[in-house]
Amino acid sequence: MENTQHRSIEKELFIKATPQRIFQALSEKADLEGWYLTKADIDLRPGGAINFYWGPGVFNVGKILVVEPPHRLSYTWEALSPSTTTVAFELAAQNDGTRLHLTHSGIGEGEEWDHYYNTRNSGWNIHLANLTNWLETGKETNQIERLRKATKTDR
Repeated sequence: MENTQHRSIEKELFIKATPQRIFQALSEKADLEGWYLTKADIDLRPGGAINFYWGPGVFNVGKILVVEPPHRLSYTWEALSPSTTTVAFELAAQNDGTRLHLTHSGIGEGEEWDHYYNTRNSGWNIHLANLTNWLETGKETNQIERLRKATKTDR
């Protein structure tokens, strides 16, 4: 029986980069570790595993659901949430860049889920700003630099 009490976070933005370049930034270890997190392991195929690490106690694991370069990427998040959620990116070329649409779905109801929704909603705002900065300037974000120094993650 499907639970219809699910919410989604949706974000849309324009980035001055090609869909191919954005897809690379969303799916390749070196790029992910430049704008998003401190350590990434990703097996980029349907059913492949993802392991994302931001710092002590802050990580996520999941499985790749959809890989359609350079237009669609989707995976599950199976840690740090009351149950599995899904993250999906859709990319469409537009003028001199790309329209990115993010959907983070499967977010339930209740106090624990409310906290999850609020922190992920804020987090996606920060992460997507970091992605835009990474792609448009080529620079790592101060947040990622600070996380690396704080956790001394081996690369």
